[in-house]
Amino acid sequence: MKSLSQKNLMKLSKQNEEKGNIDVAIQNLEEALRISNSLDIVLELCRLYRKNKQEDQAYALIKAQPDLFSNNKVSEEYFKILKANHFLIEALQLENILGKRLPIKVEAADLKKQKAIMEHFKSKKQISQFDYEQLLKLNLINYKNFAQSLLLDPTQDFAVRLSLCEDLVKLGIDEEIKVWILDELENFVPKNVTLLEKNPIYQEVISSIASRYRNNPSQLPIMLGEVNLALGTLYPKISKYITNPDSFAKNLSSYLERGDGEGDQKLLEKIYSNLPNN
Repeated sequence: MKSLSQKNLMKLSKQNEEKGNIDVAIQNLEEALRISNSLDIVLELCRLYRKNKQEDQAYALIKAQPDLFSNNKVSEEYFKILKANHFLIEALQLENILGKRLPIKVEAADLKKQKAIMEHFKSKKQISQFDYEQLLKLNLINYKNFAQSLLLDPTQDFAVRLSLCEDLVKLGIDEEIKVWILDELENFVPKNVTLLEKNPIYQEVISSIASRYRNNPSQLPIMLGEVNLALGTLYPKISKYITNPDSFAKNLSSYLERGDGEGDQKLLEKIYSNLPNN
């Protein structure tokens, strides 16, 4: 429920928009949203962001919402934001996941822009979330080819490699993709792979770690973070390296606490030598 202050700010925003003062109208809604979260304000602010050519801010705001599909108004705005941003790749991922066409046509950026995005990405030493999101503007052929070229780089950033693999999975790509894992070139077909958090071995390791540290709540988040790092390094070939999730969880815990990974010592040493800052 909106407060009186929020209602007044929304009214002021509408008046400013009618007068052509879009920037002021946006400021009023941003202030209203700072008071407390309101879906009506979020949707109105997203609309004004799009109108003011601030589609990147509209994207950040809509993606922060907990549920994009149970409310038709939210879904409609989300699709309009994808179109405004030329995020074709995300639109194709949604169509694959939802099993149906989106009600709005999303097109990739023009080819000149796509080329500039790829060149800029390759030139960056540190990739930001914004840099990564720009890849969503590529067409499917360019995205697949560019993703493959990045995954063939053995020095590729851990987070970028994992994100690319998962995005190819979301697209349901049924072609063989090559990726470096622990200094070995591996093959996988994204369509036949689950996302990391849905991987059965990942879930079992998480469950085992949660059980082991249930009486040590201060350590639990740290250990869960380590699981994500370790298994993220092995993704999407986790089953090749881990056959006993409970044993791996025990050995991971022992390795981090005492430096003794027992039966998984060599594997854990290799994992951590491939992680950044190690």
